[in-house]
Amino acid sequence: MLSKKEVISDLNSICAQTKARWLCYDDIHTVDWQSDTKRYLKELNRIGYSAIDSLAMGYMDLAYGGGLEINHQEEARGGGYTLNGKNNNKRKLVVLSGSSRLIDYHTIYHEAGHLYQFEYNIFNVRYRDEYETYLSETHANTFAAMVLLLKAQNMIEYKKKRLALLANSVNTVNDKRKKLLYYVSLPIELELMKIIKREGRKNMRLKFSKKDNLDFKKIAFFTADLVRKYGFTREEFKKMQEGAFVKNYENLKRKAKAHRILGKAFLYQQKFLWKKQEKCHTEIEKERITKIPKRLNPLAEGNKEVRMINAACALDNFQVRLFQEYKIFDCLSEVVEDKVCKVPEEYKKNLKALEEITATFDKMKTIYQKWQDDPYFQDLTNKLLFIETRDEVWAIKEEKRKEQQKQKFQFKIQNER
Repeated sequence: MLSKKEVISDLNSICAQTKARWLCYDDIHTVDWQSDTKRYLKELNRIGYSAIDSLAMGYMDLAYGGGLEINHQEEARGGGYTLNGKNNNKRKLVVLSGSSRLIDYHTIYHEAGHLYQFEYNIFNVRYRDEYETYLSETHANTFAAMVLLLKAQNMIEYKKKRLALLANSVNTVNDKRKKLLYYVSLPIELELMKIIKREGRKNMRLKFSKKDNLDFKKIAFFTADLVRKYGFTREEFKKMQEGAFVKNYENLKRKAKAHRILGKAFLYQQKFLWKKQEKCHTEIEKERITKIPKRLNPLAEGNKEVRMINAACALDNFQVRLFQEYKIFDCLSEVVEDKVCKVPEEYKKNLKALEEITATFDKMKTIYQKWQDDPYFQDLTNKLLFIETRDEVWAIKEEKRKEQQKQKFQFKIQNER
């Protein structure tokens, strides 16, 4: 059976060939989310992405209590993604969901397929349109399928993997979500399985090996040729996007229907492990959420400086709320410049949302106007305007909280005396 150690070894080897690094969701999704976020941002920065880029791409969110927070809800359920370096930066980053289930292994090799695409610009992956996205995703699926099939140690394991891969492809075909059209690799994988059966599993493994290890680069180019030969044409793919069934797709749906029982068997096989993984992530998320209120609680009212720190942090919480719930990112700068809040088109006709946005924005203006003439408050506000310095405001608040606790403790000791 394919071991986690072997998969990680393969991934390290592929990353070395393609100038990439990888992170795993199970490793970076911990209780200490602030240090995890710094690690993740460091890797993003390495390939040329800024904190603003990560926000725009949806990989991170503005966090309550300062800074940014990794957004990996979908990845926790068995996903992953690959990022290519920006602005001639040839480095790459792979972020994975886990490495314990067969579907996780498939995801790992799928993302590895993308690394070769970026390295050699297979399917114009650096500047791809929707059809080229379909080609690159089905290629990554086929690359993963071929690797897993060739890694089977015996015929029984090979047949099990073959059935599991077929069932997984069948589930994709049967799924009604439009974005999954990019991943409909069943016709290509069926041809791959025919080739392996015809030429023999051991012969194929020997043909695509290099010094007793699989030659992943060779597999990447071989599977790319399969995609070009057996994938949907640009015209067929466009018709499928518009909801029209083409002959090739109808045949695929019939085949998928005939093998639906395999798809169900595969889902039942994965259900227990998926629930176990989901439970683990849910517990971590609950523990993280319980820590948020402690950071949001205002400091005990004291001197003017303390009141201004509370006011600045309240401003920040309101801007996070508007960003997370209504995707309004620059509301604080609009408050500072005394402008009207820019409401996204999708909320302009939603009366309840519009009232909520307006009320929150008015509260921010009231807070800001009360303290705007004080240089210390202006310094705090200026820090909040930039993601890189938001943490400084919350660090000031935390230091002040510790100072208050220390004074309270000393006062209590004096009274006891």
